[in-house]
Amino acid sequence: MPAPNHRVALVALLTCAALAACSEDFGSPVKPPVEPPAPPTPTTVETLSGGDQRTVQGLSLADPIVVRVLDAQGRPMSGQTVTFAPAAGHGSADPASATTGSDGSAATHWTLGPDPGRHTITVAATDASTTVTAVALDLEAELDTLFMSPTDAEIDAVRTDWAARDISAADVRVELAERLDLAGSEVDLRIVSHSVAGVRHYGAILVPDAAAEGSLPVLAYLHGGDGGVSIGDIQIAAFALGELRDSFVYVIPSFRAEPLVHGDSVWVSEGPPSPWDYDVDDALALVNVAIETVPEAQADSINLFGGSRGAGVALLAGVRDPRIARIVAFFGPTYFFDDWVREIVREAALRMPRETTGVAHLDSTFIQPHIRGEYSRGDMRLELVRRSSALFAQDLPSVQLHHGDLDQTVSVSQAEALMAAMEALGRGPPDFEAYIYEGGGHDPFGLREAIPRAVAFLARALRAGAAGAPTAIPRPAQ
Repeated sequence: MPAPNHRVALVALLTCAALAACSEDFGSPVKPPVEPPAPPTPTTVETLSGGDQRTVQGLSLADPIVVRVLDAQGRPMSGQTVTFAPAAGHGSADPASATTGSDGSAATHWTLGPDPGRHTITVAATDASTTVTAVALDLEAELDTLFMSPTDAEIDAVRTDWAARDISAADVRVELAERLDLAGSEVDLRIVSHSVAGVRHYGAILVPDAAAEGSLPVLAYLHGGDGGVSIGDIQIAAFALGELRDSFVYVIPSFRAEPLVHGDSVWVSEGPPSPWDYDVDDALALVNVAIETVPEAQADSINLFGGSRGAGVALLAGVRDPRIARIVAFFGPTYFFDDWVREIVREAALRMPRETTGVAHLDSTFIQPHIRGEYSRGDMRLELVRRSSALFAQDLPSVQLHHGDLDQTVSVSQAEALMAAMEALGRGPPDFEAYIYEGGGHDPFGLREAIPRAVAFLARALRAGAAGAPTAIPRPAQ
């Protein structure tokens, strides 16, 4: 049996072996175990995108708030819980918390509170945090300012813009030429294309048979809606004209980004859509093509017929081109500063745009960018000015206006705005004729006597040409 001192040595040896930390010198102290390093903690929350946005009070921001969590060495941290906490009254976040991904980022959608002003949201990960701000726009106050009466300077700025535009007939091509039965009469049909502001535009020109050179006034048909135009559409107009059917060179423009359809063939004009604005350039450029390429056309007798969107285009074209002699306008917009347009803009700003021609374009191109602060109020007002023929009433040729008082597509207030402008100028029959139809809607054939009145009005182009009289009224100097 080992001696007591040997047993002590054996226990010490076994203890050292178990700990693997003792030296061979049994008299050395035992070393403590090494603690693992502490895990890194978030030290920074940085905003990647979504800060400093603007939207209408009570609505969600257009873009999410995206942040990234970093450690002390600036490395992205995954698996971290991030909380999003708007200040009191500053709305809500969805989600209120999120876990960072492999790139250290997390995101939320922020709906602002009901009150206008600057709103804040605190974004935190453990003890690290940052604050993101946004602006809640007072919509009614903004609309009050946006729809103030336009100034002379704004109107002059639009005139300057128009004067700089090139609507000449450039790079004209004949895409198709054939004979066509037009409401029982044979005509020559040409589908042509030409360049306007660097984009290719398509339109149709129809010429009746056996007409002498320079004997036929031009009649441009300007379509409504935003689905393009068909050659078949002019058949209805020609039928309505009756005995006057063979008395005009017909010009049918499509508008940019929209189709021109003939049978199974479709030609789509290039360029971004521009309801009422560059529509005018497209129409006037095609009229110029007709005048330059059709010997039968009377260059000094240009007449326009339009409905809805097309009526608005016709009136604006009449303002811009002193060669235009007369316009028949059915229920088109004339004044974009009235309460009807204001309500359309209000609905779009609240992300409830109505399904009316041109609204989708105005919403995506001007209204939403303005709400976000990307398109200035001054520029937005100019867009309204350049679509408001009533502001340029003194420059209009002879006009015959038709509108139903129950029109649910274009408010009768639009006709009333032009009527008030013309009355202020002392312009009335036969230079300016306006008919408001009780119970009438957005259909020319539902407005009693409207079609015969329009035909009689256009017949003046023929009498004026036959008499050798001026067909366009004198315009005031601009």
